[in-house]
Amino acid sequence: MVQGIIAGGLPALTRAQEGAEDVVQNGALAMDEHRVNDKDFVIGIAASGTTPYVRAALERAVALGASTGIVASSPPPADLVARVDVTMLPIVGPEVVTGSTRMKAGTATKLVLNTITTGAMIRLGKTYGNLMVDLRATNNKLIDRSQRIVMEVCGVSRDEATKLLERAGKSVKLAIVMQKKDVSREEAEKLLAENGGVIRRVTKDAPPPIRDR
Repeated sequence: MVQGIIAGGLPALTRAQEGAEDVVQNGALAMDEHRVNDKDFVIGIAASGTTPYVRAALERAVALGASTGIVASSPPPADLVARVDVTMLPIVGPEVVTGSTRMKAGTATKLVLNTITTGAMIRLGKTYGNLMVDLRATNNKLIDRSQRIVMEVCGVSRDEATKLLERAGKSVKLAIVMQKKDVSREEAEKLLAENGGVIRRVTKDAPPPIRDR
């Protein structure tokens, strides 16, 4: 559902691909290769707001019918702002080391992207109140967290939470629905599927209050 695209491809994640961001046609080509369409939201990331690869990608995404946004730390060209749907512009001022945008601009960009993805995960039903319920108990830390979440939400003991999770195939969301609706794992899966994976739509219960965890 979320795909990262970078000028220069995957090798650029570990070694600088000098000049890749200046190859205009590759930005547009990436949109075609990823089969962007009107169901997608494409966010361009460019500290300067003028990176040719990013601009070309956004312009192609617009042409393909996608919704678009740009995250930049300097005002992008006015014509690009006019074409995208959302402009996110954290202005951080000059870098301590001139040109080192991984410092303030990069940090601000990460905060913006974290906010966007967290909001998306909430809308997708991966949380219940302030609890991350869309997880599976696949290691000791997650086993403990899963048990504590089920205990808190369902008001059961740790032993009961453990048994619920075993019946639910280690899925916290399924365990919660199974307990609150008193249904089998199969029925819980069906109810969640019918309600977009959102626990609250199934149980009609308010989530737990926000607490320090």
